[in-house]
Amino acid sequence: MLRNSIVVGLLAVAIAGCSSVQNTMGRLGVKDYSAKSGQRVMAGQAEPRSEYSCQKLAQERQDWGIKGNMDRTSAMERVTTLAVESAASRKANYAHINTPAQASVMGYNVNAFKDAEVTYYRCANLPPAGKG
Repeated sequence: MLRNSIVVGLLAVAIAGCSSVQNTMGRLGVKDYSAKSGQRVMAGQAEPRSEYSCQKLAQERQDWGIKGNMDRTSAMERVTTLAVESAASRKANYAHINTPAQASVMGYNVNAFKDAEVTYYRCANLPPAGKG
């Protein structure tokens, strides 16, 4: 009986954890940025929501590599800065940044040499600045 209670308790905790992750994953790291030109660009690791009415403009690779895997924060800042400036020059206002997953087999990172991918969108209905 105690064993079943522990299993049910652990399962409830796991489900609650997944639920809170699911709620935050939709806007994972999406923020407002201002390009050097002054254009507002939303950028981050989530695809744009359907209510933003976006049209995909382009997709490109950005260098990530070994250095990106060793310092993900610095690499993400670098790729985001490049994506914001590139989006502005493409007349896009949303950049979805997809970084390589951290996956390893027997201790070796199988994605060590993969690049990040940036997809650029032109969205008609972005939320007001700071509400993303």
